[in-house]
Amino acid sequence: MQVTIIRGRAIDPAVHKICRCLTRNGYSVRLLIWDRQQNLTNTDSFEYRVDKFNLKAPYDKLSAVLFLPFWWMYELYYLLEHHADVIHACDLDTLIPAILAKVLRRTKLCYTVYDFYADNLPTRIPAIIRKVVASVEKYGIGYTDALFLVDEARYIQVEGAEIHNLAYIYNTPPDVHNQSSPVTKSTGSKTENITIFYAGALHEDRGLKQLITAIDDLPDVELVLAGLGSIIDNLEQIPGVNKHKIRYLGWLPYEKVIQYTVAADVLVGFYNPAVLNNRYASPNKLFEAMMCGKPIIVNDNSSMANIVKKEDCGLVVPYGDVDAIKHAILTLKNDPALCRRLGENGRRAYETKYNWKIMEERLLEIYRRLDPVQRQAGATALSEPHTARHRL
Repeated sequence: MQVTIIRGRAIDPAVHKICRCLTRNGYSVRLLIWDRQQNLTNTDSFEYRVDKFNLKAPYDKLSAVLFLPFWWMYELYYLLEHHADVIHACDLDTLIPAILAKVLRRTKLCYTVYDFYADNLPTRIPAIIRKVVASVEKYGIGYTDALFLVDEARYIQVEGAEIHNLAYIYNTPPDVHNQSSPVTKSTGSKTENITIFYAGALHEDRGLKQLITAIDDLPDVELVLAGLGSIIDNLEQIPGVNKHKIRYLGWLPYEKVIQYTVAADVLVGFYNPAVLNNRYASPNKLFEAMMCGKPIIVNDNSSMANIVKKEDCGLVVPYGDVDAIKHAILTLKNDPALCRRLGENGRRAYETKYNWKIMEERLLEIYRRLDPVQRQAGATALSEPHTARHRL
């Protein structure tokens, strides 16, 4: 089967995991991405074909809507120009042209919701506009042959849509952790340095300003940041005496993110629950922490907080509460045994529940259902025992 996957952003490891999984299981895969900031330069290193739409545009800003018509026209042209047995769209900014191409080319259509757009809009957007956007996305889901969600908690966002096949594919990484080394690096004694790592969007709603304030007067604490976003300029305003506590690495390829995760003592993941979509976030960094056996600090009123509590693999604090963040950091810094236990719990949960191999099988099962050749082979296999008994 020939598969074309569409993603409206380049800095997303989740879609590349899907591409690699399908490629390694015999599918011919093309990936079309909208490289809004020209972050992706070496496309020859991938195992599958990668094509780019290079129109510059912002990430996660309302002004990006102005650029959507140009992206949609190019996406539709691309899908009509290149044959695919299955089109796999990701998020609402790719869905509408994919539906048109499905109808015109009579192909199968898969759809992954990484962010439900109506719940991801700024809080100042009127409720009527949110309802319209939600209705458009739910209506579009009715045209798809399969729907993938990144967490069971997100089902409530698409409830009411006509869903034909559904699978939950968590944003969990492939297992690249070196099992010959200890699962976690001990933070040692109370006076030893502790490194906190965050990689992702550097936006106002990620609680990073409060995190920076929390470590302001904590000795022997280093914060390592990686990614792109609006608060980068704020890093320049940090007093010189505290700048040594913060290291900004810029945008990193995913392999480097994992390396820094392994080297860190603690990970953080804060999502402002005032943005409704953030309440359903179960991001890469949560499962990266689990895979690498590292404790993570997250905020409450979120899906990831529920997972952290359930698996006992980190600490939960109120969003934006500087004192609570400071207390959580000191708790982990001063208790190496707790750090180790939380990391081991996360690693155990990753191995048994959230391993990428489990997610791969869910993905491949849906694709097998969409493949008429495999469906026919399965039907033949099921009928053979009955036929043999009939002959007997």
